Parts: sequence; C-alpha cells; structure tokens
Amino acid sequence: MAIKTIIATVQGQDIELTLNEATGYYEGTGTAGADSSFPQSGGYFPVSVKATDDSDLYATADSDDFETLRLFVYENKAPTIEIITPTSGAYITDTTKPDIQFKIVDNSVQTSGYSGVNKDETVLTVGGVQVDSSLIEWEDTDGGYIGTYTPETDLSDGEVTITVSGADNDGNSAETASVTFKIDNLSPTLNVTSPANGLVTSQSEVVVAGTTSDTSTPINVKITLNGNVQFDEEVTGGTFSETINLVTEGDNVIVVTATDATGKSTEQTITVRYNTTAPVFEEVEIFYEGSQVSADNKVPAGGQYTIRCKVTTS
Repeated sequence: MAIKTIIATVQGQDIELTLNEATGYYEGTGTAGADSSFPQSGGYFPVSVKATDDSDLYATADSDDFETLRLFVYENKAPTIEIITPTSGAYITDTTKPDIQFKIVDNSVQTSGYSGVNKDETVLTVGGVQVDSSLIEWEDTDGGYIGTYTPETDLSDGEVTITVSGADNDGNSAETASVTFKIDNLSPTLNVTSPANGLVTSQSEVVVAGTTSDTSTPINVKITLNGNVQFDEEVTGGTFSETINLVTEGDNVIVVTATDATGKSTEQTITVRYNTTAPVFEEVEIFYEGSQVSADNKVPAGGQYTIRCKVTTS
C-alpha cells in the first residue's frame, strides 16, 4: 500500500504534506496566524495529522501523542503605557502622597490573540526609586491593566519624575513612559533685608529689597505702602529691589508679598517712621541746690549742678 494523503490541521487550516524525496519526509508549509499562542492551554496551538493510504485506511496523531506537534506562536506588538495621573507639569499642592495611576495595554489593535501584559515585568519608579510591585494595586482593563500606587512616605517638595516600563508575555518591551510634576505644599520663602522694621528716617526714599525662593516658579513680588501698590512683578533669580517714596509723616506700613505659581504666598510687614520735623527746645535750665543758677546763685568750684530741659518732637 502507498500513502495517498497526509493532512495536518492547525489553527483551522488544512495543510497537505507531500513527500520530499531528498529528505524522505512528507512536508507542507503553513502560515501562523496573528494571534499569540500564550493564552492557549499549555501556551501552544495543538496540531493534528491524518495519514490515509490508497486503501483508505488511515492513522492520526496529535499534540497529545507527540509534544513536537505543538505550534508555539508569538505576537510582536509591544504594549503601550500611559501615565494617567499626575500629568506632566502638574503642580501638586494639596498632598505629599499623590495617587499615581498608569495604564499598560498589550496590542490594543487586536481584539484577541495578544499575549497579555506581564505584570511581573512592570517597573514603576518614583523620583528614581523603584516601587515594590506588591504595593501596586491592579485593575483589569481592556487589553491590560490599570495600576495605582500611593506613596508610603511623603514626597519632597520640588520636581518628581515618574517612569513606567513593562513588557508582554511574549517578551515585547513597551516604550518607557515618563512624566515630571512638582510637589508644592510650602509657601515661598521671603526675607526682606531692607528696610529694617521700626526704622526711623528723615529721608523720603526707602529701598525695599530682599530675596524669595520656591519650588514653583515664577514668583511674583508685590510691595504696598499704606495699602497702595508700589511694585507688582515677577522677579528673576529670587532677588528684588525697589525704591519707594514716603509721603506721610509718621508711621508708614510696608507690606511685601511673595506668591508662587500655585498661588501660595508669604507676607512680611515692615513699619517705617518718616519724620522731617526737628526737635524744639521749650525750656532749658541749670539748677544748683534746687535753685536756678544765675549771677546771684553761682555754682562753687567742685559743686554739682543739674541741667534740665523740655523738648517737643513731631
């Protein structure tokens, strides 16, 4: 008897095998589908073959009979990663432990047949420190997962960079996603170096100067004199200096306010007394033993006398 046909069946395809006299094997060519075999039972597509002779007797074999009749297929579409929150450039002003959430999806262009996200290969770093994967909470989503992580310790004020990398079960690595945001739970620092609080001066011009800093720039500095705005601008390099004119005799209230990009502010108040009126002597007297010194009431050599006066000031 002679072999009439040998048919292999795999992924719904029938492939006829013909004798290759050079090798002595019956051979045929098939084309793997787009689907990964990873989700299949055992991680492979089962293959069966049926050999029929010219008397119509046949024999069959499948992947249970021969482990070599197992077709392993991998897909080559990498997962995609999206960091949902915080967004790039965000200012976090209400907490030092913001929720971090990202989505990793495998081969979303397919409706099925992707190998799936390998959660064990997902790496989250916060501020350059890798997060223990057991602290990430996972939620199923179409084609993958949404991961959520809340820092266990406070993040420091300033810029924080998050990165997420990952791969699917067929070893396709996703492009690493990254965002940088700012933690800002502190108001700006403010140090008014001039004038000194309580300064008394007869000069109408006063220089208001100082420094300010914050993680969230730019910083706006506003200077008011007795409630009237004298300066209201963004400062460069954290330093400011503005000359203002005092017009009111007596106490003048200068308020300096530094406001960062998130709206947090710090305020400092300085009182300056402006006086242009010199003191006036009303009475000046010299006494010796209780009496006004005069030509008739002289102070003896070596005697002690008292000078007293009355002075008025503005």
